[in-house]
Order: sequence, then structure tokens, then C-alpha cells
Amino acid sequence: MNWKIALRMTATILSAAALFAAVPLKKATAFSVCGLQGEEAYFKTDSYLITICLGEASYQMIITYHDGTGYQRIPAQREGALFRGSDSQHNYIIDSNTFVIGTDGEPPIRERVIKSQN
Repeated sequence: MNWKIALRMTATILSAAALFAAVPLKKATAFSVCGLQGEEAYFKTDSYLITICLGEASYQMIITYHDGTGYQRIPAQREGALFRGSDSQHNYIIDSNTFVIGTDGEPPIRERVIKSQN
């Protein structure tokens, strides 16, 4: 290779490197389970992470299992500092102290909330 060509290639590469260094990179943004809406509230128990999102017509209660087995998305309503939701099998109630999972005909499951933000 001719040394003049090598010199021009080196100058071009250095110019491109200087240009890329001067252009600020966009910061990567991680979204919560709520997407772009953001979290309205969240609660943590020993077994669950419950995130409250603002949905299209009401709130959504996202119940994530700490053991990694999945999550549920439940329509919910806000009643003061309390959120209430239900699906075809269970009723869910949560506030800053207790998470209750109720099933018709069975005693409710209660878990103490160990962390909350709303």
C-alpha cells in the first residue's frame, strides 16, 4: 500500500473517531412494568411485588412473584390509599400495611407489606 493512501486513511479514521466522540449518546431508558405511564404506587411483601399502574380506564395491579414464576395483570380501583382488584378466581386488596388475596369460600391469604411507595 502506498504510504500516501495509508496516511489519508489514517486521517479519515481519526476524523470519524473525533466526530463520534463529540456527538453525545442518548441515555438508555429502562421502563417499569407500567411502560411509559410510570408507576402510581408499588408494594413489596415477602412473596410479591405489586405495582400499580395507570391504565386506559382505571388502574392496573401488576402482581409479580418473587420466585420468578411470572406475573398477573389485574384491573384495579383506588379507594383512598387502598387499591382493590379482582380476576375470575381471586379478590386482591392492598394498602401500605397488608396485601390480602381472597378466594370465595376459603380463608384469605394475608401478607405484611415490607416496603411501599405511593
